[in-house]
Amino acid sequence: MSGSNCPILLLDGGLGTTLEGPPHNVKFSSSTPLWSSHLLIDSPGTLLAAQTAFVRAGADVLLTATYQASYEGFEATLSQQEEGSSKAVVTDDDEQTIGNRPASQYRRTAYAKMKLAVNIAREAIGLVRDNGENLHHGRAKLVALSLGAYGACMTPSQEYTGQYQPECFLRSRMLVVWHLSRMKVFQDHRPTWNEIDLVAFETIPLREEICAARSAMATSNASEALSGAHSKPWYISCVFPNDDSKLPDSTPIYGVVEAMLANDTIVDQGENRGRSMPWGIGINCTKVSRLAPLIEAFENAIKRIEGEKRLSLQEKHEYSSTWLRSSSHSKWPWLVLCPDGTKNEEYNTSTQAWEVKADGKIESVGSWDEEIFEIVKRTRHRGLWPGILVGGCCRTSPDDIRRLRMRIDKL
Repeated sequence: MSGSNCPILLLDGGLGTTLEGPPHNVKFSSSTPLWSSHLLIDSPGTLLAAQTAFVRAGADVLLTATYQASYEGFEATLSQQEEGSSKAVVTDDDEQTIGNRPASQYRRTAYAKMKLAVNIAREAIGLVRDNGENLHHGRAKLVALSLGAYGACMTPSQEYTGQYQPECFLRSRMLVVWHLSRMKVFQDHRPTWNEIDLVAFETIPLREEICAARSAMATSNASEALSGAHSKPWYISCVFPNDDSKLPDSTPIYGVVEAMLANDTIVDQGENRGRSMPWGIGINCTKVSRLAPLIEAFENAIKRIEGEKRLSLQEKHEYSSTWLRSSSHSKWPWLVLCPDGTKNEEYNTSTQAWEVKADGKIESVGSWDEEIFEIVKRTRHRGLWPGILVGGCCRTSPDDIRRLRMRIDKL
């Protein structure tokens, strides 16, 4: 496959860290465990403004503000905002309450707020289109449903460590149920589900959770098939926070890609749970300096799995845009790249602040857009991937995305 036949689509950048900076200046802390999703409660207009900025910067795909959204997170946040105790109690009629309200009422509010995130993303796209602004070569803008790892919804977050509590969530069966319950918020409401073009499982730190995501999508796809619909394209991206090129649970690259793509890896107590083939696989929330060798390791792993005739077949997806289709006949998935934009910094989950690394090691010398563009260009030239979806994670702003857009458009 020629590299020139490999389309490149541009994702947005780091929504939460963009909200922390000017002109929004949102303050996140332990009292806002929902992170950017918290604005679905307190300030949806601010969220709309931040996402509109990414669309104007040239992003083709906009992620929803649902990365850390969950029923549990919304219930905890809403209860803290109520007067009285936030401790769950049982009334005489055995209905659980949280604070002064029935638990079911918090759940209904959480359900509505999570769906609102999709509407806001679509509205941000509409604002740019209605203003007659450039849509970059006539491309339709797409909405991706952002579903962070289970650890992203813990307090403090644990998607960089994979140290999940309770420990039952280290088993994929519990993770399947958890991911499905969150995804059903959107899938069970058809008007909302129809506004979603892609499903994105992001910052996955555990091999077991990769398997859980595939199983959750297999269940979702089976439900769609019963209604006569095709499955939505979806991708899964993992985090590599250390220099050893392994997941936080110590799974090496081959094991990661095997869990993502092999047709014989999804089992639970000896029973096949179904194997949904992702439209895309990749890396997110990882230093740019680690990206190039990780991509090559991914490529070598796919070649090995393909040589062993264990590569799952691509499914018939319901594409809302022809840009998501591959122009080649490759059996490979798309490559997804969302490195962070930090410069010698790391996030301290305890203090919930970005801190300069104590070792003083310089990880990069060029601008973020220049470094990621060169990596994408070299990867595309090798001609192995049918398409590349690239954007930014933490500390990448609309300006970063705008500069990357300008570089990509010159290819």
